[in-house]
Amino acid sequence: MLSAAGFHSDSLVLRDARKPMWQRGLKQTAAVVCDSVTAKELLAGCRAIPFSLLAESSIDELRRYVEFVRRPLESL
Repeated sequence: MLSAAGFHSDSLVLRDARKPMWQRGLKQTAAVVCDSVTAKELLAGCRAIPFSLLAESSIDELRRYVEFVRRPLESL
């Protein structure tokens, strides 16, 4: 995605947050593009640019399901 947006591949630093010490060296980057869960695990001083894993329309649909489940069953 970032390459398609014009970032040169040599300027990107890739990390796997499942591996030990994945945060090493990230303070020297201009920013970290990551999901919202990983953003919470970044060290202080790291500039996070989080992206959503779900589309806004999916989040709205999930909220509607929550409202539906929370409503008491209506009498028949």
